[in-house]
Amino acid sequence: MSTDYYIDEPIPVSDLFGGRLDKYGVRDAESLNATDNSKCLTDGLNNYLWTHGNPVDCFTQYLPNRYPSFILQSIATEFGVEIYSEHEIVDVAKEGEEAPKPSYIPGDKPTSEEIAQLRADWRKECEAFDREMEPLWAQEREATG
Repeated sequence: MSTDYYIDEPIPVSDLFGGRLDKYGVRDAESLNATDNSKCLTDGLNNYLWTHGNPVDCFTQYLPNRYPSFILQSIATEFGVEIYSEHEIVDVAKEGEEAPKPSYIPGDKPTSEEIAQLRADWRKECEAFDREMEPLWAQEREATG
């Protein structure tokens, strides 16, 4: 299971992986499955987001790759792009609306201190998510173990 995210303006791979996201703690996950047109980003908290294209025009969150919201918001803010979830696009089409609402929009460029606070808050959110999901993951381990 996966969710695709689309951006309103493509981002060159060299820009996306060129260090601009370092200040957010977002970096190349250096996956062995990476190719020239498909690479993986991580926030260092076991959250991953795959990028597609060169320039990048799409991102994919795969189910075991957890919760990449911080990565997506960092990209939206740093590159000044709007990011749309495939679910929002499908819902708009079903309801006959004219345009989907972006899931992530650019914010003001945060200071180093603000980024540190955002990462600390994100770490707490991820820990809460882990606690909430642990019973489900334990069931999966038992079923496959």
